[in-house]
Amino acid sequence: MYRQVTMRFGFILLFFLSCYHLSAQVTNSAQLDFEAAIKVLRSGAYQEALDKFNRLERTGFQDKKLYRFRGEAKFGLDDFQGAAEDLDKVRLTSEDPDVFGMLGICKYQQHEWEAAKYFLLKAVPNGFKNSKGHLYLGYLYYEGYEYPKSVEQLNAAEKGGEKEIQLYQRRGVGAYYASENQLAISDLTKVVKSGKAELKTYEVLGLAYATDEKKSSALPFLSRADSLKSRDSKVYFELGKCLDADKKFDRAIDAYSEAIELNYPGSAVYTARGKSKISAGKVKESLVDFDQVVKMKPESPDSYRDRVEASVRLNDWAKVVTDLVLTQALGSPSTDDYALLAVAKFNLKNFQGALEDVNNAVSKGAESYSVNGKKYSLYFLQGQCLVANKQFEAAVAALEKAEVQGEQSDDLYLERARAYVGMRKYEKAISDLEIAQKNNSKDANLYYNSAVIKEEIGDVGAAVLDYSQAIKLNPKDALAYYGRGNGKAKKGNLSEALADLDEAISIDGTNSSFFKARGNIYYQLKNKDKACFDWRKAVEYGDEKARFSIDQYCKK
Repeated sequence: MYRQVTMRFGFILLFFLSCYHLSAQVTNSAQLDFEAAIKVLRSGAYQEALDKFNRLERTGFQDKKLYRFRGEAKFGLDDFQGAAEDLDKVRLTSEDPDVFGMLGICKYQQHEWEAAKYFLLKAVPNGFKNSKGHLYLGYLYYEGYEYPKSVEQLNAAEKGGEKEIQLYQRRGVGAYYASENQLAISDLTKVVKSGKAELKTYEVLGLAYATDEKKSSALPFLSRADSLKSRDSKVYFELGKCLDADKKFDRAIDAYSEAIELNYPGSAVYTARGKSKISAGKVKESLVDFDQVVKMKPESPDSYRDRVEASVRLNDWAKVVTDLVLTQALGSPSTDDYALLAVAKFNLKNFQGALEDVNNAVSKGAESYSVNGKKYSLYFLQGQCLVANKQFEAAVAALEKAEVQGEQSDDLYLERARAYVGMRKYEKAISDLEIAQKNNSKDANLYYNSAVIKEEIGDVGAAVLDYSQAIKLNPKDALAYYGRGNGKAKKGNLSEALADLDEAISIDGTNSSFFKARGNIYYQLKNKDKACFDWRKAVEYGDEKARFSIDQYCKK
C-alpha cells in the first residue's frame, strides 16, 4: 500500500513538472515575441509593431511595458487618444521622460491644455528630445503670456526641425513682448511673406519697427493694422508718431484720437496730439490737449512746458509767464525756461524783468535757447533786453557776441542799429541797416523797422523811402502808411500825408493813433470839423491824450 501511494505521488509530481516546463516554453516564446515587437517599433514600422503588441495582449501576455511600447506605436501612428490611454496606464510607475513627453503631445492634440503643460514640463527639462514637445510647450507658454519662456522653447523647436508658420507667428509676437525686436521682425516678416498674416502679425510687426525707431518701416504695417480694425491703443499711438514723422499731421491727429478712444494709458498721447495740432496749424485746438495734460499731471514741470509752446505761437505772453513760473516752482528750470520767460516779459514790456531772466541764463553758462524747435543766440536776446533798457553799450557788446556765434539775422542788425542810435553813432546804425536790407531785400518788416530808426535819427527823407519800400512789399501794412504819412507831414506834404492816413484807416479802422494823426493834419488844413471828428474817434479807441485837442479846439 505504501508503494502505491508513493507511485501516485510521483505521477502527480511528474505531471506538474511537465506543465511547468510547457508554461516556461510558452512564456519564453511570448517574451521573444515582445522583444521582437520592440525591435520592429524601433525600426519605425509602427503599424507592424502595433499588430504584434495587440496579439501579445490577446494571448494574455502580461508586462507593464507592453502598454508603454504599444502607446509609443500608437503615438507614431498619430493615434493620440489611443496612445494616451496606454501611456496613462504606466505613467504613475514610470520616470521615463519619453512617456511624459508623448502624453503631453497627446493631451495637446486633444486640447487638454493643462494636462499637456503638466506632462511636457515633466518631460522637456528631463531630456525629451521630440521637437514637438518644445513646440507645444512654447505654444502653451505663449497662451499663458509667458513670452520669454515661449521664445526659448520655440527656438529649440525650430532647431529640432519645426518650420510651421504658426511657430514664426507666435515666436515673433512673443519675441516682441520679450524685448527681442530683431527676432520679432525676422519671424513676422516670414509670416507676411507666406501670405498667412493676420491682424496680430501687422500690429506687432509695426510696433517692433516703431520701438526700434524705424518709423518709415513701421508705417505700412501699422496702417494695415488700422485698415483691419485694430483695437490696440498702442498701435494707434505709434501710428500717430509715424505719421508725424512723415509730416502727415492731420492723419496723425486722427490716429492719436483713436488711441485716446481706446483708452491709451497716460498723458503722452495728449501731448503728442497737441504737438501734431500745432504742426497742422491748429494751435488754438492744441490747448485742449495741453490743458488735459496739466490736469492729469499737475505736479510735472513738463506738463506746463508743453503748453508754453502753444502759448508762444499764439503770442499769449501772459500765459507763457504763468506756466513758466509754475514750471520753475515745480522743478529745476532749464535755460530755455529762463530764455522764454525773458521773451514773454519782453513782449509784455517788462524789460527789466526780461533782462534779469536772460542774465540768469547767461550766468549759468548758457549761450543759446530754443523756441518751437528753432535755436537762437542767448546773447541776441540779451542785446534786445539791454536795448529796451537803454543800456546801449552793453547791448552792442552782447549783440557782437551773438554775431561771433554765427547769428546774422536781420533782427540782429536792426537791434544793433537801435543801440548805435542810442549811442548817437548814426553812421554805424545806417551801416547795419544797409547790411540787413542787402541780406533780405524782400522783407517788408525789415524796411519798416529801418524807416522807424531813420526817422528817429532825424533822416525823415530816408525814412519815407523805406516806408514806401515796405508798402511796395506789403500793400496791406497799415503801420507803414501811418509812418509814411507822418514823415510826409513833417516834410510839409499834407495832402499826400492825408492820403496815406486815409489808407491806414481803411486797413485798420480801430487804431487810435491813426485817427489822432489824421485829425492833426485836418486841423493844419483848417478843416476843424473833420479834425474834431477824428480826435473824438481817437478817444473812443483809447487815446485819452486826444481829449486835450478836443477840449482846446473843438468847443463851440
